[in-house]
This record gives sequence, structure tokens and C-alpha cells, in this order.
Amino acid sequence: MKRLKCDLSPELTTNLKLADSVRPECCPVRNRIPYDAQCFIKDISKELNELYKRHDNHFVKSKRIMELAQPLHPKCRFMPKCACPFKKTIEIVPADPPSNTRTEQLALPTVRRLLYRRQHAMDIGDRIGESILNRWLRYSYMSLYSRLGNLQPMKKPVKKKKPNPKETKKQAAYIEKLAKPKVELEPETPVRKAGDYSVKRLKKLARPKVVEEIVKTEWELTPGMKAYKASDRIKEMAEPVSRPNVHTNEEPEKVSPNALTYKPSDRIKEMAQPLAKNEANLAGDVKDDPFSISPNALKYKPSTRIKELAEPKEFENTHIRENPFAISPAALKAKASPRLIELAKPKGS
Repeated sequence: MKRLKCDLSPELTTNLKLADSVRPECCPVRNRIPYDAQCFIKDISKELNELYKRHDNHFVKSKRIMELAQPLHPKCRFMPKCACPFKKTIEIVPADPPSNTRTEQLALPTVRRLLYRRQHAMDIGDRIGESILNRWLRYSYMSLYSRLGNLQPMKKPVKKKKPNPKETKKQAAYIEKLAKPKVELEPETPVRKAGDYSVKRLKKLARPKVVEEIVKTEWELTPGMKAYKASDRIKEMAEPVSRPNVHTNEEPEKVSPNALTYKPSDRIKEMAQPLAKNEANLAGDVKDDPFSISPNALKYKPSTRIKELAEPKEFENTHIRENPFAISPAALKAKASPRLIELAKPKGS
């Protein structure tokens, strides 16, 4: 069983066993054990150990519960320490005056209410109440919230006077003015955004285009044209352009000297030779009797799918009606519109 240093069981050494010559005078031993009783310490410690065991046996122990029961940070019992082991002297300093916290300042009554109460006490002649209110006013004036609020003392509400007949007429005229409906303003010209279009622009574009006929004037020889003299540049530009015809060869039978001196490579010689066709393939391509049928084709048995595909398709001629004089039921039920009746009339009627 683990024990802490603060445990005063007889198995551990304590400061009680120090001799009087070693112990300092400032640390007196309180409730000293008598000298005659020290012989019973061993017996008392044995009985105490038995009590510990009995106490442990009274409970059903679980391994997990015992692990959780152990404190994470075990601490000793509080023992008052003596001041003699400290090297520095201890100086007793008086405590600072308590500072007003936020809750204390919020608990104070407002200055405006205190001023009203003090005025009431002065009117009555209550000297004691006035002195108490003056003390509360000093505390409330120094609080932060009374300074930030900056509220004025309370005043009695002023009674409103009854309006004159002139004022009532003026008020009724004002109410009648407000009761009238608002006059709707003319809509402003909308600002076009990207992708919008203008109605005026569409109407303008919808009008038919006026095509102006271009009338060509008849050519006349003017006196200025008779006396005109062309410059050298205009004469040069007026001459036709002569281009050599590169596509036609003047001497088709003539061979170029480069072609005569050319030496073909082995690959070109190989490609210049004619293709060698197999004689067996040539015999298979040309038949002796082109109208004869091969024996394999005679023995062939077609499948159901091939028989289905071999049947001719049935086409329905929809361009020619069986009864050309018959009228469709939809045409019999149709009702002609006024426009159709107008179009059906012959011209000039």
C-alpha cells in the first residue's frame, strides 16, 4: 500500500520525532504525545493496518474501478508551514481598497432618479434622507456608466393646451391634404443596358426601305476630253501585260539534260519492274463458262434470316388515291374563315 509523505502513520518518520534541541523555538509541537504512550505506537499501527484491510475487504473490487478511483494528481493534507525555513523576511502589507467592478457599478441607481428623489426630500424637509441621497449621488457620479449615459434630470411632463378653433381648422386642412392620392409621375426614359432594344428603333427598322433609282447619264464627248493629253505613266499603264505561258512546252520531244545523266537507285529500279501476278489467281478470276453455277452454291441451305431478307419489300403507293373523287371527313367538317371566303371569290366580283 502506497502512502504519501503527509501520512502520519507510525511506519513513517515525522517531525514529531525530532529532538527538542534540534527543533527551532518558533515551531512548537502542539498536542505532544506523552512519553509514556510511545511504547504503544507499534500496537496502534498494527491495529490500524488491520482496520485498513477490513475496510478493503468490505467492497467488491473491480480492476477498472480501482484504476479510475486513483487520483491523477494526489496531494497531501494541508499542513501549516512554519515561517523560519524562508530566507527572506515576510512583510505584512495592508490590502488595497476594493475597486468597483462592473456589477457594482451597474447596481448603483441612476443619477437622474437620485436627483429627483433628493429634490423631493428637500421639498419635504427630510434632512436625513437628503444626506443619504447625497452620499449615493457621489458614488453614482463617479461610476463609468453614468458618465457615458450623460442623462439629464427628470422633469415633470408638461400638459398640452387645448387647440384653438383656428388650429383645429389648420390641422384638418393638413390631414385632408395628406389624404389625397399621390399624382403619378410620368415614367422616365429607361436606360438601355447591354442586350436590350428600343421600341422606337424597331418601328423605324420595320418601315419599308426607300430605294432610289440610279439614273446613268448619257456619255458625251466634252471639249476638255478633246484637248486632253495623256502622260507617260498613263500610256505605260494602258499597255497590255505580257505574261509567259509556263504550262505549255515549246519543244515537247526534247529531253532535259538532267534526265539524260540521271542514275536511278536500286529501289527505283525495283519499283519500275511490272507486278508479277500469280497464275492460280489469274485462272480463278476468269471462268471457262461464266453462266455455270458452282457445286457449293447448289448444295447451300439458306437460314431463316436469309430467307426473310430475300423476300421483296411491299411498298404502298401513297401518291395515287384509290377513290380520287372521295372527300376526307376532316374536309367535310372544316369551317372556312372569313379570309378564305374572301379569297375564294373570283376577281372583279
